[in-house]
Amino acid sequence: MKNYFEVLQVPENSSRQDIQKTYRRLAKLYHPDVSKSPDAHEKFCEITEAYEFIMNHWPQQAGPYADNTISQQQYDDYRKTEAYEKFRHEAREKAYRQARMRYEKFMKQHEAFQESGINDIALLLTIIIRLISILLFLVLFLLPVVLAFMNHWTLIFLAVLTWPFAGIIGWYIRDNRRNYLLPGNFYYTPQKIRELFFEKRPTTQSCFYCSGKAADSKPYHLDLLKLKEIRYSTGGFRQHNINYINKSISIAVPRSHKAFILHSITVVIKILSIFFCIFFIGISSIIWRLIIGMISGGLLGSLLLICCRTKSNTTYLISFGFTVRIVIWLFSIVLVSYFSSNRFDIYTNDAIYFVITCIVIFDSFLMQLLGFIFGKYASLPLLKQYPEVASKFREGYLVYNDVPVLSVVYPLFKWIFA
Repeated sequence: MKNYFEVLQVPENSSRQDIQKTYRRLAKLYHPDVSKSPDAHEKFCEITEAYEFIMNHWPQQAGPYADNTISQQQYDDYRKTEAYEKFRHEAREKAYRQARMRYEKFMKQHEAFQESGINDIALLLTIIIRLISILLFLVLFLLPVVLAFMNHWTLIFLAVLTWPFAGIIGWYIRDNRRNYLLPGNFYYTPQKIRELFFEKRPTTQSCFYCSGKAADSKPYHLDLLKLKEIRYSTGGFRQHNINYINKSISIAVPRSHKAFILHSITVVIKILSIFFCIFFIGISSIIWRLIIGMISGGLLGSLLLICCRTKSNTTYLISFGFTVRIVIWLFSIVLVSYFSSNRFDIYTNDAIYFVITCIVIFDSFLMQLLGFIFGKYASLPLLKQYPEVASKFREGYLVYNDVPVLSVVYPLFKWIFA
């Protein structure tokens, strides 16, 4: 076995800070969740053992660590004792538990991500883009030939402009030919979808969304986070990095089969309403078409839930601070809009681009300002929530961080797709 300092790739006179820094780097490099190496798990246990020994056990054998007076002979003699074997076994067991715990956490997060449907949506979009790429390749490749055949032969020289782009797309298609039309596996197979909508689970829990109904369907998983720390680092001009360190929890809200069906229908209603208003409603401003689509989809979905006596699963998004932000931004859009009464129409001037940019970038600052003025009450939901969810909100947990772009896109995405 190598000397522990050699395992950690540090000199024997290294400081504790240097050893900790090196260990974190190596642990991240060889962690089984990250590394694809077949011996990653063994390597991770080895460096953890070396780190535990140097940081905790070695100083106890040699006195103050700064003296670093252990000789190679003393080290070799210690390795022959029962204390060393006991320590080595405990250190490797600890490393194994750490690796296994993080792996299981990773798998839970991965499973939650798959169940959210985001992966399937991204996969579907990838397939659509790749199909469009095939059509674009054919158009770029055949366009000069068709134009030359139908008009004049000199148009074949358009190939100088179109064929290089066709070649790039064709090269990409060739490199990914084995799985081009199916780059991954969908999580929600027809069997899983059938189970979600038709199979009921035996339970003694009551549904939170439908009074008097058993929670015999898939629960609604609500992810909340609490900001612990913001880390800022800089490497000079234009090299800045900010990391949000969060404490995350996931709460399963019990839901009945009836509530699950109705919540799924409201998602479809919102999507269809937005799609219909954007492409078919006779209003000049696409921003207002989007707004009207969202409002109409929300109203229709809410009307359906009210008629069926079922609570919405997105009411946790409606807080005092969120409501104030919506009012402010809608008022800003109204200021740059013109409403025609002769033939109902809505126009926006060029300032709309500035307003939309401000909404995307500065909404997070408005969120921070409201949080500074009203404290945690700015993020508390206005409507009644599941008891465990309500208690976490009172403890300061949030739905999302006040990050530019994210503070606008994330609640919109959650509201549509629930």
